[in-house]
Amino acid sequence: MAQLSHDQPLTAQVSASRVKGSIYAQPLRRLLAWSLEVGLLVGSIALPWGLGEMVRSRSQADLVPLNPVASSVQSAIARPLGLPRQRLVTQVPPLTNWLWFSAVVLPGALTLHQFHSLAKAGKTLPKAWLGLQVIRLDHTMPGYRTVVVREGLGRLGLPLGLAYLIWIGSGTFPALPPLVGMTLVLGLMEGLTAQIKRSGRAYHDYLAGTRVVLLRGGQLPSKYWPDRQTSPQAGLGLPSLPAFRSQGPTLTEEHGGLRAIVLSPLGRGAATPPASPRFPLPLNLPRVGAWMTVLAVTGVAGLGFWTHYQSSQRQGKDDLFLALVEKVNLHPTDVTEQQAAILALASSNDPRATTFLVELLAQTEKKPLLNTLQAALVAVGTPAIPPLQRLNRALTTDLTTLAPDQARKVRLQQQTVKQTLAKILILASGKLNELDLSTINLAREGESPGQFTLILEQQNLAGTIWRGSQLEGARFRKAILFNPGEDGRTHSFDDWVTDFSDSDLTEASFVAARLTAALFHNTRLLRTNLSNSQADYADFSGADASSAWFIAASVNHGQFNQASLVGADLTAAQLQGASFLATRLDHATLVGADLTKANLSRSDLTEVDLSNANLREANLTQVNLSHSRLNDSDLSHANLENANLENANLTGTLLKGARLTGTNLAGVTFFVAEKRQPEKFITTILTHQPGDNLKGVDFSKAINLDPNQLDYLCRQGAIHPNCPPTSADRSN
Repeated sequence: MAQLSHDQPLTAQVSASRVKGSIYAQPLRRLLAWSLEVGLLVGSIALPWGLGEMVRSRSQADLVPLNPVASSVQSAIARPLGLPRQRLVTQVPPLTNWLWFSAVVLPGALTLHQFHSLAKAGKTLPKAWLGLQVIRLDHTMPGYRTVVVREGLGRLGLPLGLAYLIWIGSGTFPALPPLVGMTLVLGLMEGLTAQIKRSGRAYHDYLAGTRVVLLRGGQLPSKYWPDRQTSPQAGLGLPSLPAFRSQGPTLTEEHGGLRAIVLSPLGRGAATPPASPRFPLPLNLPRVGAWMTVLAVTGVAGLGFWTHYQSSQRQGKDDLFLALVEKVNLHPTDVTEQQAAILALASSNDPRATTFLVELLAQTEKKPLLNTLQAALVAVGTPAIPPLQRLNRALTTDLTTLAPDQARKVRLQQQTVKQTLAKILILASGKLNELDLSTINLAREGESPGQFTLILEQQNLAGTIWRGSQLEGARFRKAILFNPGEDGRTHSFDDWVTDFSDSDLTEASFVAARLTAALFHNTRLLRTNLSNSQADYADFSGADASSAWFIAASVNHGQFNQASLVGADLTAAQLQGASFLATRLDHATLVGADLTKANLSRSDLTEVDLSNANLREANLTQVNLSHSRLNDSDLSHANLENANLENANLTGTLLKGARLTGTNLAGVTFFVAEKRQPEKFITTILTHQPGDNLKGVDFSKAINLDPNQLDYLCRQGAIHPNCPPTSADRSN
């Protein structure tokens, strides 16, 4: 039986009088616990990921493939979060690999530990620190199922799901900060629903059947609690005595005068309700068996009929295919009949026909048959590209090994293959997403009309892959090489981006082409024309774009890290936020270019023309700008620490707020002086009035300033320890 006891130790007693103020303390503690739980989870992800990203941006170590765990997580979250596929990381330094693996494992381990603690003890680490405990309504521990419902569906699933729907429909997708902010706000609002209920239970507590109690002086709750349905002491909150499920320890109430209940085990004669069968047996087994037999016989008959039908269809196709192949092979002198058979094969929709036609192309050198084969394969369309691509590679190899007098036949076949591929690409324009044309040879051959030049002007080639291809002299003028995908938003997962990595695009033309986010990793772009192209976020890292044209091109936020742009023309190019880390730009022309907030750290800009360029807030640390022209450019708030500006022209350059620590200004020209010699004396006339361009600029830590430069800077209001005090300084 159950007995009431008031002999419980003081340390285990909890009453309303002893938890004075807990009604007001509990909401604050719950808020702090939630904040700490979120902070621990976010920190376990952000800290190793941030360290890994820092290492990746600065490390010079050899790259290794991203570990499978981090790669799988990256691929899984890329589409729902709208991460661009071309921005997915595939190779990282070894230390970054380890740190990013930790960024996946640590939050998983922390979450499992917190769930286990919550299921078994009702406490996470922050809840234990703040004296809070989660219990079920029957005062038992929550258990794993309850914890998954409470935490996974209620506390995390609801705010995150609602925030994601708002994010998708609000126009802020795919920017991640709004999603994170909305998730935190909705999570906080969901937790605050506990304050509008008299019971103090939040929505996730109602969903899981739990409540949160404040522990003071005792351990709550017990492991067992009786059934309350038939309690005669319902008004006192006491359970029905005969309904106890098991023997249990002394229990402590959270509020109120009842201190403890002592339970005794059930008697041996306690009645238990009869068990009911879980799975009732079928009522009429013979009838069910008969129906199953009928269904089985019908299925077997239908399968046999379908198999016979398919076999007859296949036999008919085989007969037609063999007959057409025989006509091609048995009548070598009858070109007309051969041509008819070739065209019939192309229209037969037999996959074997495409392979046969490509093999036939590799064996013949007759011009009429080559023209017919070209027309037939063009009619087949994109399915003909893979076998043609294989033949193209084989012929390219043959041309490099055969003697010139033996290569005539191979060159003729290769020209036919190239023309065929070009025509298929034109006819399939706009339907080439993810078409892999890697290592294909579509390079220009000669200048005469009979030779080959790849012309894909104004074609939609978005999403095509040209890695390692030979495309010298190709013409992509006004071509569409980027598509935002179904969502219509750029920089999201479904973007169709063109990949030219490791290919040869010497003297190619991309004038006015749409190249947003295009990949040109280690691409050969010698004398390539990209003028007026839209190439924002394009990646030219490691590319050789010497003498290339980017006139008036838009390459905002482009990547040119470790690329070569020697002698390139970037006049009036839009390069805001672009990255030129350790890039060669010597002898390049950037007149009027917009390089706001661009990063040119450690780049070579020797003898570069940056006249009238906008370099506001640009990073020019350790840049070599010797003998460069920076006249009338804007270097406001630029970082020129340890830069070399020896013999550079800074006439009319705006340097307000620029950082010049360690900047080498030897021989720098700050003004243009015209000298003329009358009869007996020399007159120096200042021909440029810089105004306030240098006023207030701090040259204190610049190096190699000569007396003439210093005298001029002081007269213009610049700051230097050797400048004489001004009248304003004297008055102070």
